[in-house]
Amino acid sequence: MSVLARICCILTFVFNPTFFGFANREDSQSFKVVVYNVENLFDVDDVSLYDDYRMGMYGINELENKLDAIVSVLKKIGGKSGPDIILLQEIEVDRTPKKNRSATEELLRELKLHGLGPYEYRLGYDPKNSPDSWPSVHCLTLSKFPITESRLHQLERARPILETTHLIDGHSFTLFNNHWKSGASSPQMEILRIQNAEVLRKRIDEMRKQHPTIDFLVGGDLNSHYNQSTVYRNVMDRTGINDVLHSTGTEPPGKNNDGKLYNLWHELRPDERGSDAWRGKWGTLMHILLPNTLYDTKGVHYVTDSFQVESWSGHNKIEGLEIPFRWSNELNGFGTSDHFPLSARFITNGGRTAKGKNYTKVETNQRSIDYEGAKKNASAWNQSKLHPKNFGKTFYFTGIVSKKKPFCLKINELEMGIYSFDSQTKESLFSRSVGEKISCCGYLSRYRGNWQFIIAEDDWID
Repeated sequence: MSVLARICCILTFVFNPTFFGFANREDSQSFKVVVYNVENLFDVDDVSLYDDYRMGMYGINELENKLDAIVSVLKKIGGKSGPDIILLQEIEVDRTPKKNRSATEELLRELKLHGLGPYEYRLGYDPKNSPDSWPSVHCLTLSKFPITESRLHQLERARPILETTHLIDGHSFTLFNNHWKSGASSPQMEILRIQNAEVLRKRIDEMRKQHPTIDFLVGGDLNSHYNQSTVYRNVMDRTGINDVLHSTGTEPPGKNNDGKLYNLWHELRPDERGSDAWRGKWGTLMHILLPNTLYDTKGVHYVTDSFQVESWSGHNKIEGLEIPFRWSNELNGFGTSDHFPLSARFITNGGRTAKGKNYTKVETNQRSIDYEGAKKNASAWNQSKLHPKNFGKTFYFTGIVSKKKPFCLKINELEMGIYSFDSQTKESLFSRSVGEKISCCGYLSRYRGNWQFIIAEDDWID
């Protein structure tokens, strides 16, 4: 080989992005962070704190389908090799170490098999501690960058906060992976979330005092809406996310803002905000919050207007209702998760982050699911549609009331359960007589191993 050829080979190697660990970026400057509650990834060792994940309810088929669902979502978000940094929630703790592959090991194996990564990782619990202290599920952080430091912050009746520091182009970037106490609407649970927030706030203040320009990010499932203090103003005098953590809707100016954290939900219009849905209402339990230091001229910067809710109809979003296609262990496992992932991009060079879209309006109540749109786009029902891929889709049908406890319709030759979460709709249904003919719309669901239709609103009944 000639000297010139050797030089070319060396230059090709040195300037190849893989040499610096950038092979999996969309470009050589920016990187993507994803937060994703996968809704219970469990192993198959039959040692589970959740009954739904024991033998007979959950096995190798369900695990494989669950892993496929997670991998396909991550590929959608980050391309062939996946996102650069991933903050995951609801990964089962390994209760049979050295006997079976853990949920974490199963996931890492599947990611590698499909060409995602390679990832370094840190667990959201300490396997050296007593099993009595372990949570049932933990946070898991994956990174294509070196993780130089990690620590756990214990919370009261919630999963530990996982703090990791990543070395990116010579700059340190600290990420907090959270999964706070559940029960967003409960004042009793909010007391615990306030404690969860106080632990995180204390750590952030410590870091800022030592390093005023430190770059960090708060992400994960805070089990709190971005407007928690407004939505529950009549039952909660104080909230963790708004009053302790100081989530704000005002984009940082790149200088001191009294330690407030910018909630990226405010990059979207109010009618676009939503990562989860429950009982007819949209929620914003998933979060990415940024300090003012990600808007300055040093280290890591936020890429203007890069925040996204990652959802696709027919994949992790139910067509019609437009809500998450939640996971089910039934029928060998189907669906993805009851939460949409969130993502944002960051950069390590360039000037101050430019101001972008910023919608400061705060909704006073949770936004309702667009049932009218689902009804308008409903398709005709026939028995061939009885398939997991159609779970959550809205159909119109006509049937005869066959019984009232539980309420069922005979649609052609198939008897289907009929239910509603809406009290007015329930009253309307139970006013009908056995043998009466009814035409209505409903979205396909499951209950105790059987298919059923959910009637969302009274005007779904003709």
